[in-house]
Amino acid sequence: MKKIYFSVLTLMTSLTIQAQQTIDFESFGLMSESYYNGSDEAGGFTLSGVIFPNEYNSSGSYWSGFSVSNVTDNTTAGYGNQYASFPGSGGDNSSNYAIYGSNGSISFNQNDGEGLAPVAVNLTSIQITNTTYAALSMRDGDQFAKQFGSVNDAAGDPDGTNGEDFFKLWIVALDSDNSRIDSVEVFLADYRFTDNNEDYILDNWLTVDLSVITEDIYGLDFKLESSDVGNWGMNTPAYFALDNLVFNKIAGLNNINLENRISVYPNPIQNQLTIKGESGVVEIFDATGNLVLSAAHNYVSVLNVEPLAQGSYILKISNEQGVYSKKLIK
Repeated sequence: MKKIYFSVLTLMTSLTIQAQQTIDFESFGLMSESYYNGSDEAGGFTLSGVIFPNEYNSSGSYWSGFSVSNVTDNTTAGYGNQYASFPGSGGDNSSNYAIYGSNGSISFNQNDGEGLAPVAVNLTSIQITNTTYAALSMRDGDQFAKQFGSVNDAAGDPDGTNGEDFFKLWIVALDSDNSRIDSVEVFLADYRFTDNNEDYILDNWLTVDLSVITEDIYGLDFKLESSDVGNWGMNTPAYFALDNLVFNKIAGLNNINLENRISVYPNPIQNQLTIKGESGVVEIFDATGNLVLSAAHNYVSVLNVEPLAQGSYILKISNEQGVYSKKLIK
C-alpha cells in the first residue's frame, strides 16, 4: 500500500517547503472493481489539497473531468468500459488510479486556516498510461475511430495519414492566473516510425519527468491530440489514466517585488551559477528542504555549484524588498 507523506519542514527564513508528496489515489475508498465519476454531483474530489474537478450529467449519459477507479478489465472494448486502465491496475501495480475524460484541470491548494487557498508547487513526476477504451479503439478501430496504422478512416475511406497515426498528451503547467507557462509532451500511441515494428500503443505505466518544468506552478491542464480527426474534432476517445503525481508544495514565497530585478543563469546549472541584480542573501535548498548553499549577494554573484548532486533545487534570494524564488535543475 502506498502512502501520502504530509510532514512539513519549516526553514529559518520565510521560505517553507513541504516534504515531497505523492497523490496515489489509494486513500480514496472504493469497492473492488468500481469507480467514482462524480455521480453525486459534488463537482469533484480533493486529495491532500489537490482538487480534481468533474462534471456529471444527472441523466447518467455524460461525465467529464477526473474519476477514480480500480477497474481491471483490459479486454472489453467500447464506451461501457471507459473507467479501466489498459495495464489493468494502477501505477506500480497498485489498486487505485485516476481517469481523465475529455477535459479538466487540477489545482494545488493548502489549508490557510480559513479553507483551501492556492499554493505554488514544484513538480517531480507523474505516471501516465492509456485507458482500455482508448487503447482498443486505436488498436482495432470502432464505428467512430479508425484503426491506427490503417490508411483509411472508420468509414473505410482514405484519410490522408498514410497510416502514420499518433495519440499525444500535453501536460500543461499553469501559473496563479491559470495561464500556460510550460508543458511536457507524452505520446500515448505512435505509428509514425519507418520500421512498423516500432509502432506502439502505450500499455504500461510510463513515469513522466516533470522536474524539467522549472517554474513554480499552481495547476495542471491536460490536452489530447490525435491524427484521427473528423468534422466534430478528434475521433480517438479523449481519455487517459494517471497515477502517482509527485510534487513539493512551497509556501511563503513573494516574487512580486524582485521578479523583474533579478536574472539567474544558466538553468539547468552545471558548475557555476550567475546571479545578477539586487542584493541580499542567496540560499539554495534541495528537494527535501535542506539548505545546501548560502552566500551573500551584491548585485553580481558567481556561485560554485559543482559539488551539488544532480537533481532539483530551490533558489531563494531575500532582502528587505521581498523574496525571489526559482527552481533550478542540475
